[in-house]
Amino acid sequence: MFRGRGRGQGRGGGQGRKDGSGRMGGADAAGPDGECVCPKCGHKVQHVAGQPCYEKKCPECGEAMMRA
Repeated sequence: MFRGRGRGQGRGGGQGRKDGSGRMGGADAAGPDGECVCPKCGHKVQHVAGQPCYEKKCPECGEAMMRA
């Protein structure tokens, strides 16, 4: 028999992510601690686990907060 040489004959040797920096985890994850900061005025508030910073409004100027 002939062995195929076209597409689909690979052995699955892809690299993938091995550094643990995938979505929502690994070394780049922010974790439960930290602060939310306003990109407009710089006001900071304590981050609350389970509440994304981008869903909070700055109490000083009303801009959407972001993770520090």
